[in-house]
Amino acid sequence: MKDAYLMLVLIDALKEVFDLKEILKSPLKNKKVVLFVSLVFILSLAISYVLIANVNYFSYLGDIVFQNFQEHVENLKISLDEDNLSIILAIWENNLIVCILNYIVGIFSLFVVAFNSYILSFVLYKFGVESFIYLVLPHGIIEIPALIFSASSGVLFNIGLVNLLINIKFGEKKEVLYYIKESLKLLLLSIILFIIAGIIEGTITFKIAKIMFS
Repeated sequence: MKDAYLMLVLIDALKEVFDLKEILKSPLKNKKVVLFVSLVFILSLAISYVLIANVNYFSYLGDIVFQNFQEHVENLKISLDEDNLSIILAIWENNLIVCILNYIVGIFSLFVVAFNSYILSFVLYKFGVESFIYLVLPHGIIEIPALIFSASSGVLFNIGLVNLLINIKFGEKKEVLYYIKESLKLLLLSIILFIIAGIIEGTITFKIAKIMFS
């Protein structure tokens, strides 16, 4: 009887997780976590820009990080002459890895958010506002929320796991299923947004890049 009840609870939970309306509502239901991660992103962006602009060490570090980022892009074997589908698939693969990584590492996904903020700050400082708008904003306006939602999903997943361990260790009844469900909804939303951002980056942004660098 208990096993049957648990199975029904699990089925209901899965139905809720894959319900598109529930997925779209997840940022509002978890607005405290999402706002906290957003604040980390914004503060990291602002602090990184100030440090890069005023402290030589951070500017030098930015050069190293950006060079490593360029090498990573080169390893993806993306060139301006490739067809859009190849570019989009390579971007999807990279973004999916980041998305899943954020979910698995939990609270430490905040470091991933801060690191991405640092890269964006360096690009803004190095190439200027105009290039930043043309080369980052077309897909970034969707990719940045996707990054924030994926990190938020990791934080919620982490809370759920901690509550589970507390329940096992101390026999308490802290909420677990709610946080796991909400973390999965935000994860799915971030994947959807990463897919859309990848299409935009592989088409519109790359067309802009071709014009700018041809």
